[in-house]
Amino acid sequence: MAWDRYNADRYNRGRRLSGPRGLGELMGATLGKARIAKGIGKARAILRWPEAVGPDISRITRPRTQQGSVLFVDVRDSAAAHHLSMQRHHFLKALNALIPDAPLTDIRFSVGSVREPVMVPAPPPLPAPDRARARELVQNVGDALRPAALRAAEAITRSRKWREEQGWRPCPVCGEASQEQPCRACALTLDDPNVRRAGRALLQQPEHLTALADTLGDSGANAARYLAMRRLEEQLDLLALECVRSGQAVAHQDTDAPPTHGYREFLTQQAGVYLSLYLRRPRAELKRSDRALLPERARNVLNAGR
Repeated sequence: MAWDRYNADRYNRGRRLSGPRGLGELMGATLGKARIAKGIGKARAILRWPEAVGPDISRITRPRTQQGSVLFVDVRDSAAAHHLSMQRHHFLKALNALIPDAPLTDIRFSVGSVREPVMVPAPPPLPAPDRARARELVQNVGDALRPAALRAAEAITRSRKWREEQGWRPCPVCGEASQEQPCRACALTLDDPNVRRAGRALLQQPEHLTALADTLGDSGANAARYLAMRRLEEQLDLLALECVRSGQAVAHQDTDAPPTHGYREFLTQQAGVYLSLYLRRPRAELKRSDRALLPERARNVLNAGR
């Protein structure tokens, strides 16, 4: 019997007979054991200094340390330190109201280093959405989803206008504003072997551009068109230089063109392919006035014989 009572006493000594203890009580016990509660109390006065004195005084001062119940504050210059010393009773009253459990008795100001606060500029407001463009984007959306789709499209156009205002340029492939040229998504599409193969095919049959969207999607078709037009721009530039150098009379011997054609004839043919892709229009529907859209050298050579 005595042995059972002894075990019960040992068990009860290890139990929390008063129930769960609060977090503040546990932290107080821990801080007291670690002997840092006093330091935390001092730090409170330093941390609450900007709140007590306001943004203007806080900008030119820096609470350095606390010794006992005296707070030492650095100030930029002696004139400000003298002025603030004359007003320290106001600061004491405000600061002690914030830390009533650890009141200060004095504040001493002295000249010291005070860093200029870094002012982060406010971000510019977002521009108004391009509602005309947004309505164009949702023209094929059903009536049930049109309100939600229109709000999403307006957010997209607002984001695009903001990027353009930040100096971003339209991606040459998809037209979306981007820091990178082409944009990252289009750069990945341009590396697709199927897209590269389609771009080479467009050099011969530009009218196939409209059908590419069914197999490669709009992004793939635009990427193939971009690759073909870049290649055509290089060819047009070289052909225009050869026309000038040869007097437009030397037969073209490159494997890309029939040997009976001269440089000018091949230039005219490639210009038609370029304009067909540029305007997304069959070559049979091109007009002579469309030559104004050609690169400068090719345009000048073809217009020289008019």
